[in-house]
Amino acid sequence: MNPRIGFTTGSLHRLKVSISQKLRMISDLGCDTVELGFVKSKDFSRSYIDEIKSEDLEDFNYVSLHAPVIYYGHNTGTRYVFDLIKRLDGVRPLDLVIFHPNTVLDFEVFSRVGFSVAFENMDARNSSFKMPQEFEPILARDEKFKLVLDVNHIFSNDASMALAKEFYDRFRGKIVQIHLSGYQGFHDPLFKTKQSEIIRAIEDLSVPIIIESILDPKELSAEIEYAKQKIKELSK
Repeated sequence: MNPRIGFTTGSLHRLKVSISQKLRMISDLGCDTVELGFVKSKDFSRSYIDEIKSEDLEDFNYVSLHAPVIYYGHNTGTRYVFDLIKRLDGVRPLDLVIFHPNTVLDFEVFSRVGFSVAFENMDARNSSFKMPQEFEPILARDEKFKLVLDVNHIFSNDASMALAKEFYDRFRGKIVQIHLSGYQGFHDPLFKTKQSEIIRAIEDLSVPIIIESILDPKELSAEIEYAKQKIKELSK
């Protein structure tokens, strides 16, 4: 098995270049898997979305989007974000759109959207949606709702990584993407932290793996090579 592994454009958020250039840097590594990272709402504007052209995404077989963190419900902000997602989905159909569940006021607003929806488990800084049982009612309300398992967030809550197994035991068929990075307080480079235990917590290598480590461009290659080597050891 050759796992699908790539980066979020958010890994390069310190680099002040266009998103097209960030996508090119990622594709130049041979990655055919990418996440468009728009966690900060100020970055998710029509002018920024309109910078993304179909040719920027043509080298990728899998493209997900991390939607901005806002309060989702029956409000103007939600309609604005959904309209931009649909606009981007018209440029290239998105394989998945990821949301933080702790800022959702009404999950009903996701039931009628025309794109694939997933919710992400949260880290230790948050007061909710860190444990599997908190996702039971959300994922049960609509069979289209999926889960993105962030193993960095798992580690922040439970350094033994036993919590990852609990998520897999409950939601194995619902976990459709992995977020991966080291953890020494934030999204740290794995090739520096050497926290292979975070990678070993990934039980299903058939789903796309998105590296979220915050990196300089010269570190991209070292990070993906470290991750690939450890993932290869898992598949033996």
